[in-house]
Amino acid sequence: MAAGFPLYIDLKGNNCTIFGGGRAAASRVMILLAFGAKVTVISPELCEDLRRLDKEGRIRYIPRRYYRGDCSSSYLCVAATGSDPVNIAISDECKAKAIAVNVTSPAAFGTFRFPSVITSGDLTISIAGNGEAPDEALVDLMRAEIARRFPEMYEDALRQREALLRSGSTAEE
Repeated sequence: MAAGFPLYIDLKGNNCTIFGGGRAAASRVMILLAFGAKVTVISPELCEDLRRLDKEGRIRYIPRRYYRGDCSSSYLCVAATGSDPVNIAISDECKAKAIAVNVTSPAAFGTFRFPSVITSGDLTISIAGNGEAPDEALVDLMRAEIARRFPEMYEDALRQREALLRSGSTAEE
């Protein structure tokens, strides 16, 4: 996938379907839950993290394989089954229905990628490469550096904004 357009969308209450029950699926489920999505996981088996989320009632779990039509009521889908042919079939269904789809492998079949995300209050910063190994290593490095400096950067920005407001100026000026 070529460099993507960074797009922030409101996932609160939207149905997101994850196909697969392994670590790749679990990492995406955690991100979607953090942003308020309603998550359904369809997979014959679940890793420990997903089993815990199921027991806590934080996800809806359907213990079976993917069937054509499973994507129909989804706002977005993730294909993380561990099987390229199944992931491609999920991608094809989503694209035919204009549903955004993230494909773990082969990633080129997806319509979006999950960026590395840093949040603090209402502020969200995301970083993404092209999905290739050298870019991902740089993304990891950048994320670590931003996370390390983030509280200080955020606090400085808040102090500057407060000073502007006290002086009668606005941030837009």
